[in-house]
Amino acid sequence: MNNKLLNKLLSDEKKVDRSLYSSGPYWDYKNKRTIYQLKKNGLENFRGLNSGVGTSYTDSLVYDFRNELNLKGRIVSTFFDFPLIKKIFQGQLAVTSDHINNYLKNLSIVYKNNEMVKNLIKKYKFDRTVEFGCVSNFNLNNSLYSTHYLNMAHRIDILSKTFDFKKIKSFFEIGGGFGANIHFLLTNFSNIKKIIYLDAVPNIYVGSEYLEHFYGKSVKNYLNTCESKKISFSNDDELEIICVPPWEIEKLDTKIDHFHNAASFVEMPEKAIKNYVSYIKKNKIKDISIVSYGDHDPRTTFNPELLNKFFDGNLDIQWNENLIDEYKKKSIFLTSKKN
Repeated sequence: MNNKLLNKLLSDEKKVDRSLYSSGPYWDYKNKRTIYQLKKNGLENFRGLNSGVGTSYTDSLVYDFRNELNLKGRIVSTFFDFPLIKKIFQGQLAVTSDHINNYLKNLSIVYKNNEMVKNLIKKYKFDRTVEFGCVSNFNLNNSLYSTHYLNMAHRIDILSKTFDFKKIKSFFEIGGGFGANIHFLLTNFSNIKKIIYLDAVPNIYVGSEYLEHFYGKSVKNYLNTCESKKISFSNDDELEIICVPPWEIEKLDTKIDHFHNAASFVEMPEKAIKNYVSYIKKNKIKDISIVSYGDHDPRTTFNPELLNKFFDGNLDIQWNENLIDEYKKKSIFLTSKKN
């Protein structure tokens, strides 16, 4: 647990324009809870059932709802410590555990018997995808795979019809979850050497630590960049992963081949999106890909097709089926036009 990094991110976030660089209403409640759980539990098994750190932006599952509560909810939940109530609640947790176990068993069966999944496993490498206690997984041919990573592979496979990932050297991702997409890309495309990974606090803390777990000193976190006047890549072919909070985009000064965002733009205030896009345009990023879920709640998010207006209508729009989805929902892909 890198307390120095987490505390620096939290303290510096208070000094910036929060309307641009802090989580919007959709994430505000979730992020406060994540901070509490990080300080309480650290990163151990954050992709599991009992952490409470990774709900919503990782592939963890909710087992005990008390882990999802903020201060007022935690105070009220002390009611469950009374002996009789505690006994009843423990019984409910046992039932919930059975349901989750059955869900995970069924999930495993669905994934390992899906032909698209099998084809993706033949086509791409999946290395150490279940670290930090991942429970959403399946076993195929004596190898364990994260279902989340298969979904990342499905997205990249679709985007590969538009972009040649084997020719990309530098990559910029806003809203990278916990770093799984970057980990998958680096596992499969050794040509990608330079990466900027930007996410809101505290998600960027989790992503920084997750990527450092795999790539060690190749990862530069906020402690490495906070005093810098500009952020740019080293002039070499060494792997470099620069993990920064949102306000650091103002320092970005480097050529980037590909920009990517998955889902998070539609969860931001429009003011924040306009600001991010202005810096994307300023740095003259060559290719752009944006992926989002199709069903949006107008109370907290907006129609993902409207993202195109921030890019002056210059993106192609395509709807694609998800890898595994019994409800037949689709995801939207907005991509820069082919040359």
